[in-house]
Amino acid sequence: MIYNSSFLIVLQYFVKWRSMAIGIVASAPAMSLFVMTRITQSLLTKFGWHGAILGFALLHVVCAFCSATFAPLDNMKKKSNNEITVKKIYQLKATAAQNTSLWRNPSFLIMLSSFTLVAFAYWVPAIHIVSNYKSVAD
Repeated sequence: MIYNSSFLIVLQYFVKWRSMAIGIVASAPAMSLFVMTRITQSLLTKFGWHGAILGFALLHVVCAFCSATFAPLDNMKKKSNNEITVKKIYQLKATAAQNTSLWRNPSFLIMLSSFTLVAFAYWVPAIHIVSNYKSVAD
């Protein structure tokens, strides 16, 4: 509920910089992994696993409440916003034939960097957990 509503509200609020806004929203869960590991460790040492689960449940309830308060824009119901977007898509298609290099496209670079960050945030902790488990088990 939180993730989907964040994507939908960003799509409504940003028209000109939509791809950059979606890139930031898409990379936010990967960046939050760095923060959540510290929070998890402090909750576990301070309150134990029962308190940590209760703390995360409270955090999810607060986030769900905040995502339920997103207000849609009234001007999204007008056709002018959609017509502007369609015109920009046609303009981008026309200029895409001229600029074929992906490395000059800022949207692609933002997407590539967010995918790289997600890959590192997902796989690096999993690899270190296995190596730490082997050293503890020995």
